[in-house]
Amino acid sequence: MPQKNTPAGLDVSGPDPLYKQVEQRILQCLADGEWKPGEQLPTESQLAERFGVAVFTIRAGIGELAASNILVRKQGKGTFVARHSRLRQRYQFSHIHDAAGRQILPGRELLSFTKGTATAAEAARLGFPPDARTPVIRLAMISVDEGKTVATLDIVLPARLFGSLTAAAVRNAQENLYAAYQDECGVNVIRVEEHIHAALASAAEAKTLKIRTGSPVLRVERMAYTYRGLPVEFRTRVFDATQYHYRTVEGGI
Repeated sequence: MPQKNTPAGLDVSGPDPLYKQVEQRILQCLADGEWKPGEQLPTESQLAERFGVAVFTIRAGIGELAASNILVRKQGKGTFVARHSRLRQRYQFSHIHDAAGRQILPGRELLSFTKGTATAAEAARLGFPPDARTPVIRLAMISVDEGKTVATLDIVLPARLFGSLTAAAVRNAQENLYAAYQDECGVNVIRVEEHIHAALASAAEAKTLKIRTGSPVLRVERMAYTYRGLPVEFRTRVFDATQYHYRTVEGGI
């Protein structure tokens, strides 16, 4: 039996519910740049006509994206593409605390802004072909809290997405580097994933953190993703494990 499709090509008889197909189509539109951060989407009625489904199906698909903070519903105004504020990310993604339990909200200092080709490890993280010699941008930074260096910070970015990023833009984005990615390059980070490893300080890390080589450190590796799971940033932060710990709190009753 032939499949039944909507005018927009949604598969009525497919395994995925129509609202999930709508969600994926909207994500593809965002990935293609049809609607940019801060811009308003068409009305639910207009989207329903475009995709050939009922308004409640559109509403369900948008609801999933709003719950993921990809879209924002504004009462009486409509639905908008979420954008990073200059203050939001500093507080949202900082999980490092000192021995007294104080949350560390450091500033950043840019040490170098260079261009090169991805190492094999960087290529694997960012989804590049392993032997492609893909161009990247590297940011070497330190995290500073109350005048003290609390972490080394190294960031690797795909040059094809961040060609318009400048060292000045990075220096000016103290609270939210993701806002600079968005404003300068049109890259919208919608999800991050972090892995924390116990490690020993290298000589360079020890010198920056003013600890002994081989001292215990926390190595926090973060991957940042844009629409449709595309990796756009790999960053590594290294903290003195005798002074700082990683803490998250979720849920509650």
